[in-house]
Amino acid sequence: MFDEAFTTVLAGIRDGSLRDDTDYDVLALCDRFAVHPAVLEGALQRLADIGLARVLPGDVVRFPPLDPVAWAEGTWLLVGVVEVAMRALVPVATDDDVERYAALVAATRRAAADRGDELDTTVLATLDFWAGTGPESFTARLLVRSMQQTRYGLATRPPWRNPDVEAWLASSSQALRLRDVRSAERAAHVLARLWRRYLAESARELGREPDTLAHPAGGASETLYWADWRADDDWFELLGSVRDGSLEPGRSYAFRDLTARFRVPLQRLLPMIRRLEVMGLVAAGPDRDDSILVTTPTVDDWAETIGLLLGLHEMCARTCIADLTDADVAELDALVARTRREARVRDFAYTGTLLEIARFFALRSPNRAMRQTTSVVISRLAYILPEPPPVRQWAVEDYLQLLDQAVHSRDADTVSEAFHALATHFDAHVVDVRARYGTMES
Repeated sequence: MFDEAFTTVLAGIRDGSLRDDTDYDVLALCDRFAVHPAVLEGALQRLADIGLARVLPGDVVRFPPLDPVAWAEGTWLLVGVVEVAMRALVPVATDDDVERYAALVAATRRAAADRGDELDTTVLATLDFWAGTGPESFTARLLVRSMQQTRYGLATRPPWRNPDVEAWLASSSQALRLRDVRSAERAAHVLARLWRRYLAESARELGREPDTLAHPAGGASETLYWADWRADDDWFELLGSVRDGSLEPGRSYAFRDLTARFRVPLQRLLPMIRRLEVMGLVAAGPDRDDSILVTTPTVDDWAETIGLLLGLHEMCARTCIADLTDADVAELDALVARTRREARVRDFAYTGTLLEIARFFALRSPNRAMRQTTSVVISRLAYILPEPPPVRQWAVEDYLQLLDQAVHSRDADTVSEAFHALATHFDAHVVDVRARYGTMES
């Protein structure tokens, strides 16, 4: 929703016609861009989520540049979501996909050999490929959003100058050519190592210590990545109306009718609508201006959410594993022991316990982009289907042993091995659910 207005305002920020030291009246901007107020409000909130707008009381908005630490956090989210997109695409890649990616790789190799200005463009193009080609729409949207923040978050972004990119090009090409998920995971980790070097080099160019961007820790934020979201009675009333069918699937509803029905002003309704959208429960209405369509999510939407949550789960764990306290470890030990007990007796509380481990790492991640995005994806998983299927993959001892080892050694690479093992079990869970429930469209 709000894509066209988002792009229009972003263009104004980038070309300088919307200055970063100026307060703008929202209604005046509606007239300037010939955009409906509800649509502009939604676009501004999307820009605010990635730090490119700050909506203030009194229908005022400013467009400040993003802080370098917040920018770096978002770029790490980008790298993590690339891995999710790679895992989704490689098993179903076509020969045409392989051929198109080979052309991008060849262009990047030429640019690296020439050490010219084209290198930055070609390296980013290899990342754009995974957003534009992957089969999963929500993952692609999140990846596009992260790419937009990476490209446009800073007034002047340091370009990629490191020509030593062959490991990424070779490993990602091989994963696509072989259609092999494990190779895709390894390639994504190669990208992460190169990205750490890019951020360290960017830090020096921006006058920062290298570690502040290579290992960013922005802490709490009231404006970025849905961090200002607070569920209240109005939210639960709106969500409940979607869940119980009072807002009928397949039917469109105008914003003005929703504000009257739920007795909330548009400014409070729009963030709730956007939350429903990222949860997969509504989409833009047929006029794409000021209405929503209540959707009927399918098992494909649910399966995509599982994959994205697993990727975020690993990202959060890698960022916080080294800094876990003894009290944190004791709490996680108790969760692991509970998981073992519930798996042994096949207690269906087991599904919730696995989700609690995801929340454990999300809450402790110093990267607010990962922390807040994981919170949204957990809510999407909880509500995207009328009855979320319970996990019946009980034999997860390989995952639990690796997790034990990672936590007690505080080792990020071992924690990645643990979550790759868990991903294998959840791949089987998705296959099992598809076999038992079909498409879940009815």
